[in-house]
Amino acid sequence: MSHRLSNWKWLWLPISFFLLGSAWAVTSPVASAPDDDYHLASIWCAQGDKDQACADTGLDPQKFVIAAGAVNSAFCFATKPEVTGECTSSEVNSTEMILTDRVNNIQQLYPGGYYRVMSVFVGADVEKSVYLMRLFSVLVVSALMAALIRVVPNGIRQATLIAIAVTFIPLGMFLVASTNPSGWAISGTLFFFAFGLALLYRSSWRHRGTRLTAVALCVSALMAMSSRVDSAAFISVVTVAVFIVAGWRRVKGNIPGSILVLALAVAGAVTYFLVTPIQASGDLGTSEQTSNLLWTNFVEFPYLVQGIVGGWPLGWNDTPLPAFISVIGLLVIGAIAYVGLSHLWVNKVVVLVVTFMAFVGFPLVFMQTQGIAVGEVVQSRYLLPLFAVLITVVMIPARVKKPIEIQRNPAIVIAVGLWISSSLAIWTNAHRYSSTEGGNSGGFSDLFSVDIVWAYGPPLFLTITVAVLAGAVFVAGVFAGSAARENKNLH
Repeated sequence: MSHRLSNWKWLWLPISFFLLGSAWAVTSPVASAPDDDYHLASIWCAQGDKDQACADTGLDPQKFVIAAGAVNSAFCFATKPEVTGECTSSEVNSTEMILTDRVNNIQQLYPGGYYRVMSVFVGADVEKSVYLMRLFSVLVVSALMAALIRVVPNGIRQATLIAIAVTFIPLGMFLVASTNPSGWAISGTLFFFAFGLALLYRSSWRHRGTRLTAVALCVSALMAMSSRVDSAAFISVVTVAVFIVAGWRRVKGNIPGSILVLALAVAGAVTYFLVTPIQASGDLGTSEQTSNLLWTNFVEFPYLVQGIVGGWPLGWNDTPLPAFISVIGLLVIGAIAYVGLSHLWVNKVVVLVVTFMAFVGFPLVFMQTQGIAVGEVVQSRYLLPLFAVLITVVMIPARVKKPIEIQRNPAIVIAVGLWISSSLAIWTNAHRYSSTEGGNSGGFSDLFSVDIVWAYGPPLFLTITVAVLAGAVFVAGVFAGSAARENKNLH
């Protein structure tokens, strides 16, 4: 029976992830992700003038007329924890068109590909359009996960799945199931590493698995490059990591694969330089660019790391999560690091150093040049793509066909901890937006006794139940693939 389940893991594990992500998608109202007024306006205008969606006014300075529901929905509840998501009902049903210059067509802060893809789902019903976009994002990541399980060597596969479970809960899950391009930046960067490394271990391009790996690699790269400027640059860093882990023999032994990976890295670098990044010098933060700022940011850097695993508020930074979640997250990271760092070889040590320096160095240099202190502008979600890759590298085995094993009892404890964190996080997120006033919350029973007015799909109680069950299946499936059957050293 266990063998049959393993054979179908490429199907049931992504399905469990899709169900969990879908639950996240419908437990918060339209525009609940950070800066969604900008992102939704950019999606609505990604195809240029479109009836009842977007129109260029021709004004100078330039402004666009956009469907009000795609811009205004967040303003009634964002940064107002006491206001629930019910306030969006009047906005999403509005037929009003409003002027705005907070749109990527004008400001060009993002590559734009993400917006163009999502604009396919733009329709007259703002709420329905947004939920279709969220579900599509979750579906794309689930499909890449299915391909990963199907064609990637077991060692790389398990390292990547563990990284997803450890680093996506809870912040990554919220972003993947949102209309914020960070969701694609995180998943695209991580899958690019996994498929890029797997491709270099392929020997024949006649094999269907090799072609599927190459296609998945290209999709992953496009997701990263089309979503955010920084993730486009990360592709180049990840390529260096891929080549170091694979080693020179495999790089030169698979010239077509190496050329493809390198070409995508170049495309990422070109995208970074073509899209105008923030050009301001020292005026984003409030601190002086001194050695004291650099040292302070360095010692405070763990604040951003713990934010990845639950210490950073969700939504518009107005949905703090229970401290229980970040504590579990940090303990799990420590446990995974202990296991992974027990299996080192020269190339892995080198790539760990390179990846860690990039993970810490990029934000520190940016904060130093812009006069930013930790906690001001740079958010944990910006670091998540490289952090996920770093955790994957930690768990990469020397022989990619056999994953690094975790002793069964610790694996069970880790999986249970992540499941509890996942369930508690989605419950907290749903409760923040539930139709009960935040100040008069009655706890768990209060959440289950109400229905939410903004979401398509099943009642809230059923949604949370699906999330709890799907989360259990997902984390159990991930760690079952790495859990040691027995301790052979014990007699």
